[in-house]
Amino acid sequence: MDVDCEFVGESEQPCNWTMKYRSVIDFGKAFLLEDAQGKRRGLDIIVGHHSGAAHEYLYPEEVIGNIAVIKVEIDSLTGKQSGY
Repeated sequence: MDVDCEFVGESEQPCNWTMKYRSVIDFGKAFLLEDAQGKRRGLDIIVGHHSGAAHEYLYPEEVIGNIAVIKVEIDSLTGKQSGY
């Protein structure tokens, strides 16, 4: 995943462009969560991370039935940045 991406040194020749970025690369196993309880728990983690408020949220049953939630068990994780 890349974040904080920004072109720097733009010129008329795209081959001379470069970027500032921060990135994370992980390796592991991904599992598609099939059960409603697992999906809700995964969504709670994602929503809590982005909202800053970790608790159980309410999701309509039709959302739970129609959404795919993927759990990733990380084996290794690396990160790098350029231009910061």
